[in-house]
Amino acid sequence: MEPEASSPRARLTIALAAAIALTAIIVVVAVASGGDSDDPVVAAAPKRCIDAWNTDPAARAFGRHNFSFHLYKGALVTFLSADGAEVADSGGGSCAVIFPSEALDPEPIAAGQILDGRRWAPISELAGIELTRVGELQVLAAGSPNTTLSVRGVLAPI
Repeated sequence: MEPEASSPRARLTIALAAAIALTAIIVVVAVASGGDSDDPVVAAAPKRCIDAWNTDPAARAFGRHNFSFHLYKGALVTFLSADGAEVADSGGGSCAVIFPSEALDPEPIAAGQILDGRRWAPISELAGIELTRVGELQVLAAGSPNTTLSVRGVLAPI
């Protein structure tokens, strides 16, 4: 004797119940993991660094190039020491604009700029900085950009 075939309506009801249960599990997991303290805290972009960038025609031209040709839409604006370490403002660092990427830009000078006196210079050209560190900075920026970059090369805080 063959088992009785279930009706299409019964199969649909079971599938719907399974989908609802799966959705509920996904929502519970998402809510439960949403409050982790492992989430990166994005520091506000220093206004003086944004102003220094936006008032410099050469920096804006660099930003236009990065927007149009490297497809960057934002940046991490922070302070860096001469060896490429991120420091607090009071730590004697210089303004830096780092463009976000999961890997070092094929054109390393496009990875970011640091303010050297009144002139912006490529981070990759800092004396003693390794390109691996520049790549690490780009990965850091990818996880915590704090500005947007416009087609005109202008930075704006997020």
